[in-house]
Amino acid sequence: MDQDSVDLLEESAFSAHPQFASTLAHGLTVLKCFVGGASTLGNKDIAERTGLTRPTVSRLTFTLMGFGFLRRDRKTNQYALGPGVLSLGYPVLSQLALRHVAASEMLELAQFARGPISVGTRDRLQVVYVETVQGRDTNSTKPDIGSTRPMLRTAIGRALMYAHHPEDRKILSSRLKTAQPEEWEQFSSKLESAFAEIDSMGFCTVIADWRPNLAAVAVPVLAPVNGLTLALNLTVPAYATDRAQLEKSLGPRLVSLVRNAEYKLGLV
Repeated sequence: MDQDSVDLLEESAFSAHPQFASTLAHGLTVLKCFVGGASTLGNKDIAERTGLTRPTVSRLTFTLMGFGFLRRDRKTNQYALGPGVLSLGYPVLSQLALRHVAASEMLELAQFARGPISVGTRDRLQVVYVETVQGRDTNSTKPDIGSTRPMLRTAIGRALMYAHHPEDRKILSSRLKTAQPEEWEQFSSKLESAFAEIDSMGFCTVIADWRPNLAAVAVPVLAPVNGLTLALNLTVPAYATDRAQLEKSLGPRLVSLVRNAEYKLGLV
């Protein structure tokens, strides 16, 4: 396993490594409290979510605020993410060449399918969107950049797992099995089916596994882009499609889009 796959280490082994910086880890843990919908939090809230002591949280929030990663409402004394977080994330997005070379084709397909097309990468054991394109006449899913999706029950998660090196894929599967045993028991067989779909068709399909009203197709990018392992998905309402349309129309169109982007980027 190379340095880029260090996040696949078991948490106990990772935190016990001699190069592990616990104070930095605690600061990042505080920032992650705001992921997933929490817009403002107080020190008490953060302490409860992280298991850190109130004095430790107070020092961390003070420091993060000083660097612009958090901002504090003087009336409520609650914290929210600050603009410094954007300055960290923007270079990742701006340097992601796939967003630029595939933008027009993504918009064209999104308008045809009346559903958003998203680019996702892996953030430890989940998918995080780094781009979303949707036409004016799109459905109501509207995923945002930075939003997350589960790995095992979504088309993009399964395609993203496929995109990893086989050695890393095995480690990732082991981590998911340990961290999410119920999800693994329910969806591991579908993960194998998704890999077989990708082998035969270039894409995998999901209908209602994540949300009962959604269907999706997803395609792995078969080589890293700017060091990131990526996959793309197209999401449509389940009532507006069927497996035949996913397999005969939307899936092949998304595969063509990804293969064209890979060619433009010199990946094939």
